[in-house]
Amino acid sequence: MGRLVVLTWFALSVLLMLKTAHTPGGWILSTDDAMRLVQVRDLLNGQSWFDTMQWRMNAPDGLPMHWSRLVDAGIAGLILLFRLFTDAKTAETWTLYVWPLLPLLPVLLALTHIGYRLVGRTGALLALALGASCVAARGPFEPGNIDHHNVQLALSIGFIAFLMDIDRSRRAAIFAAITAAVSLGVGLETLPYFVAALVALAIWWSFDGRISANVTTFGVTLAATSVLLLGGVTASAYRISSACDTFSGLYATLVALSGVGAALLATQPKLDSPLRRGAAAAGLCMVVIVVAALLGPDCLHGPYAHVDPRLWQVWLSGVDEVQSPFTMGAMAPGDFVGGYFYCVLAIVALVAAVFVVRPRHRPPMIILCAVALVAFAIVTTQLRALAFAVLFATPGMAVVASRLLERLPISRTASLLATLAAVLFSSDASYAFIGERIQKSLPLAQQYTPVQEKWVRACMVPAAFGELAALPRGRVAAFVDMGPMIIASTPHATLGGPYHRNAAGILDTYTIFAGSAAEQRATLLKRGVDYVAICTPEPDYVLWGAVARRDSLLRVDSKGGMEPWLEPLVTRPHGGEVRIFRVRRDRLS
Repeated sequence: MGRLVVLTWFALSVLLMLKTAHTPGGWILSTDDAMRLVQVRDLLNGQSWFDTMQWRMNAPDGLPMHWSRLVDAGIAGLILLFRLFTDAKTAETWTLYVWPLLPLLPVLLALTHIGYRLVGRTGALLALALGASCVAARGPFEPGNIDHHNVQLALSIGFIAFLMDIDRSRRAAIFAAITAAVSLGVGLETLPYFVAALVALAIWWSFDGRISANVTTFGVTLAATSVLLLGGVTASAYRISSACDTFSGLYATLVALSGVGAALLATQPKLDSPLRRGAAAAGLCMVVIVVAALLGPDCLHGPYAHVDPRLWQVWLSGVDEVQSPFTMGAMAPGDFVGGYFYCVLAIVALVAAVFVVRPRHRPPMIILCAVALVAFAIVTTQLRALAFAVLFATPGMAVVASRLLERLPISRTASLLATLAAVLFSSDASYAFIGERIQKSLPLAQQYTPVQEKWVRACMVPAAFGELAALPRGRVAAFVDMGPMIIASTPHATLGGPYHRNAAGILDTYTIFAGSAAEQRATLLKRGVDYVAICTPEPDYVLWGAVARRDSLLRVDSKGGMEPWLEPLVTRPHGGEVRIFRVRRDRLS
């Protein structure tokens, strides 16, 4: 089975690379991919492992990034490996192709194992087929996607696969703890799934004390790994802090407390009944919550408790991944069918699977179901969790399909046809195909993806910043999403970037473009801005322009005028539509 998974992964990787290589205009890095590339370059150029500050954003103050060096290390290591065979630029390109495909292998292995664990060989084959054909979760693994989401998906699915075997193997308990802790070290997006899995495990242990020894192993390993992550990976600024949005001293303490507490409870001979074990687990949960409330009370409101509320109107309200599936469905109904609608079907199948698996498989099935339901609750409010929800729920489709196939009294040939039909009906690819047909039936102006890609290719590709890159190094004011592209494609620094910690940079960028003449001039002087870059197709040009002051830069520009303190440098760009102006500071006062 393992060889089949590897062959499937290899074939899928080749297809994804060929698709990317033949994409008209080449790939488009997202803002997070561009920012990750800059972080990796900085690490390779000598920035400290324990310093994640991005000095060329929010200039001149810099932006303290909350991302982990764990992903930076993997990407940087691959670049260094490829540099042994080619030049630095080509090595970077090869890494952009290869790195996103590597986490796909453990995802397919974990899904196959889960299917085998629950319903045997047929379930494993179906889970592999459904995972490999899942369009809704494929994006993070396509070449060019080097942000941390693909690594998080691999760690999270792996964590659940190992945890489901905690009744069978001490080794599974060890790897479950390691993957769980490392997933939190990479990013706190996986925290809700970690908590849901621990609660489900506590319930399992309460009713089955036979897994106590492996729960002890799990707890000790979890605590030890969290301490190692704090000392060896966490940035210096966060080791003794209660930062809510990154793996800080707060989360290391809570994870270690949970691990040590679970290990201690599982070794107590007096906890010899489900009621006592359940009460002890509930008590440990209360202790962890109290400690969290004492050390980081704001973090009980979520990882983004400290986000400036003004960012919602200026930036966050337009970010796709924080929209509800229903909001995005109104703009892209075809994507809704292949995404959220399929997720609903998979979740229903997963819940049904709890009742159709054999009784001995029900506890691990409940763990998977608990995590998937949490992911589904999140994706119902924010699309950012779609890939997690779909992949967690996919084994449910495999289980239900396997049980139905087992009960069909048909011949071998008919069984093969029935299996193919089950895959087609259960696969996300079928719903994505239907969604694509729906989407293409709409007028071109209503097709969300092509419309979005049009402005991205005009404002966000490296070629659009060719003229800017040739100018003497300075500070650039540009729309928020353009920030990471500017620092990835040019030697310049910028103010805005689409990150919740960059409130000052985002708000000052907004002031420069949409504020009054007096406000914009004061901000330009305060920030020491050298250049202004304007790309008319960028959504912020319209959104900010609609609420801008009458004497703002955007209002003046939209009427064909020009601020007296701007000197045009590039008004007819060659690689895109990014117009560039020099700031004449002598005219600002």
